Amino acid sequence: MKITSKTTIEDVILMLKGIDFWDQLETVFIPVKIPELTYGQRIDLSSMNTRYDLLFIPQKVLLGLDEKEVMSKPFISVYNYGLSVYQELERMTVRDEKTFKYNPTAEEVKAGFYGIDHGVFGVVDRIAQRLSISHEAVFDLPERRIYAMMKIDYDNGMYQRRLNQIISKQK
Repeated sequence: MKITSKTTIEDVILMLKGIDFWDQLETVFIPVKIPELTYGQRIDLSSMNTRYDLLFIPQKVLLGLDEKEVMSKPFISVYNYGLSVYQELERMTVRDEKTFKYNPTAEEVKAGFYGIDHGVFGVVDRIAQRLSISHEAVFDLPERRIYAMMKIDYDNGMYQRRLNQIISKQK
């Protein structure tokens, strides 16, 4: 049986039980435009760890579909959507790593820089305080808005660091 645009995920699972075909799927991948993500959706989507997750989590988080509804959809469209979402998350991760790269000073390391990691809550708390909104409301904000605010904070922090270095050298 050949995989076509009408082949459902259920059909594929029955057809290919025990066969490793994931490497062959690159030939049928066509990127799909995904909607703008909220910060909460980005967090929910970041739980994708397996191929199963790739097929089901984007459909649930972004389209509101349950597993049964996803199982009846054409496999290729579900795969293309899931992989497109995954690639967008990878792009955001690379962007964040490049933007927020920070090399602490020896003094900062000695003071415990690497012991500070507030994770998602730290971001949510900072944005909630900044905008005077609830923590829950932060999850509904567009992801790119959260990124822009974090970048402003980062840039201001880097400026303050450089300014402090210049002032301390002048003394």
